[in-house]
Amino acid sequence: MKKILLLALLGTAFTAKSQCDTTYLQQGKTIAFDEIMSGVYYIDGTFKVNEGITVYVNPYASNGCGTLEIHAKKIIIEGTINGDYAGYSGGNGGYSGSTVNSLTGDQNALTGCSNKDNSGIVSVEGGKSGTDGMGNGRGLKGADGTSGSGPKQICQSSSDAFGMIAGSGGAGGGGGASYGGNGTAGKKGGNGSSAYSNSGAPISTAYPVVAGLGGNGGNPGASYGTEFGADISLGSGGAGAGGGGRSYATGTNGKKGGNGGGLVILHAENNLTISGTITVNGENGKNGGDAGNGGATPKCCSDLCDDCGEATFSSGAGAGSGSGAGSGGGILLKSDNTASVTGTLSATGGTGGTSGNAGAGTSCSYSATFCGSQSISTGTGATGENGGDGGGGRIKLFVESCSATTENATVIVNGGGSAEQGTFAKVCNSNLSVSETETLKFSVYPNPATDIVSVTFVNVPEGQNGSVQIQDALGRIISEELFISGNPISFDIRNLNAGLYFINIEINNQASSLKFIKK
Repeated sequence: MKKILLLALLGTAFTAKSQCDTTYLQQGKTIAFDEIMSGVYYIDGTFKVNEGITVYVNPYASNGCGTLEIHAKKIIIEGTINGDYAGYSGGNGGYSGSTVNSLTGDQNALTGCSNKDNSGIVSVEGGKSGTDGMGNGRGLKGADGTSGSGPKQICQSSSDAFGMIAGSGGAGGGGGASYGGNGTAGKKGGNGSSAYSNSGAPISTAYPVVAGLGGNGGNPGASYGTEFGADISLGSGGAGAGGGGRSYATGTNGKKGGNGGGLVILHAENNLTISGTITVNGENGKNGGDAGNGGATPKCCSDLCDDCGEATFSSGAGAGSGSGAGSGGGILLKSDNTASVTGTLSATGGTGGTSGNAGAGTSCSYSATFCGSQSISTGTGATGENGGDGGGGRIKLFVESCSATTENATVIVNGGGSAEQGTFAKVCNSNLSVSETETLKFSVYPNPATDIVSVTFVNVPEGQNGSVQIQDALGRIISEELFISGNPISFDIRNLNAGLYFINIEINNQASSLKFIKK
């Protein structure tokens, strides 16, 4: 875990990406019963989560948000805010192999009889890869398994030749997601089997027996964001698991990739107290698809010896590898005054999912007085491997003064399995770059405003170079430009969402800020 103490400028701008509803409350809000919440809240009072109470962040998959963002005069967290698995969604699992093909038109020979007196070839489809996860650090899907193939049976005058179709390969595992730390790659899917043993019955040599190969695993996403900058995000999702390969029987589909951890932002104007728990952990990956089992067709020849050589056999297919895990999410805590953070903060990555079950082979034995004895058995396919692990998330604490802050929280940003850990940063702000000699005076009109807002200077000579920023309540920069003082400056705010904003002016190393409300 990386822990960084940094002196930064007072006007730090915090940025987060989400599509969330905004709610304005003219009084405090206390959570006294377990509740599901998401979106952005501006609270004119205290926001409190009581001890023993849990606030669950509504997942991104449910409403496209996955974020709980609170702005209040005072924030007290004695209970729990649980944003586990609430981030960007994991990818869908891959389909099992299902298609049966034949260059000789004998696809029915996998499970029945087709052109019993002639040679033919049958192939079975490999498992399909899942889909990529969501988010900037999403895990990437693996590769499809390849087909297995082999000859069908042939009825002959002297000795019938049995058919033998190899199982197909399972698809590769999904890559793990990344955020503060890098995830790991998914592993290769299981190979199908071409193994068989026979006694007393010859195999058709018209075509080779070729086992399908497991697909390669998917790559992890790349870590994104900064360790101590103003950005913060949801955790990303892992890629879906590989589907199982086909043989006589079809396998099963792979499972979904793990969701990333959610995003929690708490911004207190006066005091921030965290004695409870905030978690935004990534979800573990899930299983790959099971492989199809081998089997045997009915006896296809019409002679007196109903022996094993009259059938077509197939061996077990390879299993799909597991899905990728989600990365840890983001926690951003900010106090404009004092802060006490003594609870638990956790943004861990998940562990990759495991393989599905390998496909089993089959067998046949026969013994008759005049027809002799025969035995045939086919091999079991291979299991796949794990999906990729998810990287750790990011946790950031921004405070006005380190000397006015108590911080001895338990901070956990571990990556799942062998993935990289995330980051933790404590950032202490300073206003030393701002002149204290004279306050820059200006007015904003109208306030509240709906379309145009104007800035008029009170104590600034004409012709002075300056800069102006419009920021939202969290400090995110909406617009920024240079100007020369003199005439009033007007801004078109029609495209801004309703809410609280700040106009920040700096001229000749003097700075000042005023609030305005967009209706």
